Amino acid sequence: MSELQSVVQAIGDLPPMPIVAVKVLEMLQKPDTTAEKLAKTISSDQAVSARVLKIANSSFYSLRRKVTTLEHAIVILGEKTLKSLVLASSLKGINKSFGLMEKMLWEDSLGCAIGSRMVAVWFKSADPEEAFVAGLFRHIGKMVLNNLDPEKFRKVMEAVYNGEGSEEEMEALFFPYGHAEVGEAVLTKWNFSEDLTLVARYHNDISGIDPVEQPERHRLAATVNFADAMLRRLGIGQRQPDGSIELSTLPSARTLGVEPDQAEQLLEEFRCFFEKERSTFLG
Repeated sequence: MSELQSVVQAIGDLPPMPIVAVKVLEMLQKPDTTAEKLAKTISSDQAVSARVLKIANSSFYSLRRKVTTLEHAIVILGEKTLKSLVLASSLKGINKSFGLMEKMLWEDSLGCAIGSRMVAVWFKSADPEEAFVAGLFRHIGKMVLNNLDPEKFRKVMEAVYNGEGSEEEMEALFFPYGHAEVGEAVLTKWNFSEDLTLVARYHNDISGIDPVEQPERHRLAATVNFADAMLRRLGIGQRQPDGSIELSTLPSARTLGVEPDQAEQLLEEFRCFFEKERSTFLG
């Protein structure tokens, strides 16, 4: 039995990819797909289409003029960015409910997507759009566990917050698999690349990806890991900030060649951007 089958057997059915995302990804594989066809497909989900336009017009992409239609946004931003925006805009829909815990997980996912893209641009460590998607999905396993049993998942988060153990230790007490294994299984089911599935699996411990045999994959994992640490340092998607995190001493910082002054400069740039554009991405 494969690990994916084992996870499905233990957890139950894994969530399907949001419908609009499935359609867009399928269309992007076809050579005859036009911006007009893509725009029509995305507009079938009003919430997703509105969010795509909002994010496209944010300072994140620094467009010279305002984009007013989906077709225009697709032409200007290109297919890679469109894929990132559709995935980010549709991910919210996999939550069965949307209370405080779901809001924290949503903020955590979008925050890491943004942070990963920034890290990739700063240190040329990965393709920015791939880094965005990798950061977006690194905790999708947490969303699945929360959907599966919100009460147990809340106990896990409370135990970690109270210092009773690590996430991995607490998840093992309440669930048959941790969020990293579940995340890998979900992205495998959704037919994402091995790079993205393994980053979901090893985002907490990048040593799980060999830096010699798989240098690009290792750097992508380091990119997401560093962004994750920025979120925890600032308290984005968390109960409170963790000021004890020294970014420049992380294994991922060594992989990326991050100097102490660079770490603090990037952290401040990320903090300012997220405060400014928070409602655009999370709304």
